[in-house]
Amino acid sequence: MSRILIATSPEKGHLNPMAGVAQWLRRMGHTVGWLCIPEPAPQLAALGVEVLHLPGTEAPAPAIETSGEALARLVLDEVALGKWIRGLLLDAVPALLGPVREVVRSFRPDVMALDGMQYAAVLAAHEAGIPWAGVSSALSLLEPMSDYGLKRNVRALAADRQALFARHGFDARFRNCECLSPRLNIIFATEAFLGPDAGVPPATHLVGPSVPPEARGDEVDFPWERLGDKPVVYVSFGSQISWQPELFRTITEAAAPLGVTVVLSAGELADTDFSRALPGDVVAVPYVPQRQLLARTSAFISHGGANSVMEAMTAGVPMLLLPVCNDQPIQAHFLTKSGAGLALDPRTLTVDACRAALRQLLEPGTPLRERVATIAASYRAHDGARKAAELITGLAA
Repeated sequence: MSRILIATSPEKGHLNPMAGVAQWLRRMGHTVGWLCIPEPAPQLAALGVEVLHLPGTEAPAPAIETSGEALARLVLDEVALGKWIRGLLLDAVPALLGPVREVVRSFRPDVMALDGMQYAAVLAAHEAGIPWAGVSSALSLLEPMSDYGLKRNVRALAADRQALFARHGFDARFRNCECLSPRLNIIFATEAFLGPDAGVPPATHLVGPSVPPEARGDEVDFPWERLGDKPVVYVSFGSQISWQPELFRTITEAAAPLGVTVVLSAGELADTDFSRALPGDVVAVPYVPQRQLLARTSAFISHGGANSVMEAMTAGVPMLLLPVCNDQPIQAHFLTKSGAGLALDPRTLTVDACRAALRQLLEPGTPLRERVATIAASYRAHDGARKAAELITGLAA
């Protein structure tokens, strides 16, 4: 059996897709260590992995906000967002690389499974000659559009990034923020969703959705009794940019006359006078058990996080995406191209446009719902978490 080191950020969108992979690796008898950079997520304790910590001094604090109102507003400013991306991707690497090397030396992995945005872990694997897989939490290994905010921000740091890797003897190749592994890269999707012309990089596998075989540790209590018999419209902007009062108000006004229950994953806004004053039948909670809720959902409004899109397509739920930043426009591109959902600009969203989109998503028997069903069938035919685990262990052979 092999020793496998996983390295991700502690954010839900990066951690959750890897949870099922870790569970399958352990089921196969492998020893799994998980390094969250810069600090472990509480969720890891429920996964049975060896939780690894950066040694020495306290983990370096993020240079800027990573959640809440401050980040939700920051990401609307492309220049400020570019500085945020640079800080997380490049500026933190010199301080992190030494501690990450120590973790690698201490754990002695045979293989590493890495989020390709964790450059310190990628460089540590390269320097130690350890085979590593890039496991993408998004669709950003694909570059379907030539010009969008993330592409512009990455282009601005590309020369410095290449120089950083060259200093460590790695002639690296990148797609958006992610470093490509020369041996194995994994995307949690199928061709039925992406299409045959998606531009999949070399040594990259479409494995289907990452569905955990067990609880993944972020499940929370939910007031199921408040849902009743009406169709459910679920609204979430993820764990990092959940502060969206203007959009929540527009969406709930749009949904109010449609005879639906709106569930808001509202973060800090959940138990406030703001959420209690929203129109219509609204259930606002800080965080939801998303996979379980999607089984009760008729339509899903989201920022377009890749994990949310993957889980909605697996559950067969049509989506309206309101992409805000980073890789979210990529998910929106593939969703609309596939015919399985709609996308609108959140900055110009009106009540009328949102209501018209919801009516289209909720209408039964449409071509859109048929496409969602087709993609859901392709997703359910693949166990992406298990396949990813098998491919990762194959690197140790």
